[in-house]
Amino acid sequence: MARKQRRQSNELVMDVDLTPMMNLISILIPVLLVSAVFVEMSVLNVSAPAIGSAADSASAEKKDEKPPLNLTVTITDQGYTLAASGGVLGNEQPAGADGKGPTIPVVQSQVKCGHYLDTWPPPRSKNRSMAPCKADGEQMFWVYDHATLTKKLAEIKDAFPDERRIIIAAEPEIDYETITDTMDASREMKDAAGQPRILFDEVVLSPGLS
Repeated sequence: MARKQRRQSNELVMDVDLTPMMNLISILIPVLLVSAVFVEMSVLNVSAPAIGSAADSASAEKKDEKPPLNLTVTITDQGYTLAASGGVLGNEQPAGADGKGPTIPVVQSQVKCGHYLDTWPPPRSKNRSMAPCKADGEQMFWVYDHATLTKKLAEIKDAFPDERRIIIAAEPEIDYETITDTMDASREMKDAAGQPRILFDEVVLSPGLS
């Protein structure tokens, strides 16, 4: 009996100390929050072109007081060509020798090569004759004039303030990156006060795009 009591007296009840684990968790939480990478995502309202009969189109035009603008931006390796119901918008300084060219031709500009290492910036078909980006520096390439496109679209928006739809078409060799850049340049701009101004945020892709 005495031996059994001695064994029970030697058994000690020990509480688990959770303080070190709680300290570790309290340190890890702010470290994980600081090192977290947040990705900004945006959603664009893009529609496929509607297919209807000529009679439907005629009846729709009769209901509207004004015919639709049908603003279209066509992307080629030479630049942007803008067209509307009144026809193609001309270029003030035509690029072609025959006096015909895109409304907004591509321009030569310094490009940061960090995003285009071992390749070329769009339009790649026009830049392939040059050496590709090899270092994280700057190099001269042909690029799309997004600033002039936004400025031209702002002028059209001033003349047609109620219009929001824009049709985007492109040649088969045009990169998807170029199409999304065109959407961004067409959607909005900053006014003189630095506030965003909506231009043409309802995008319709041409049937040739996939």
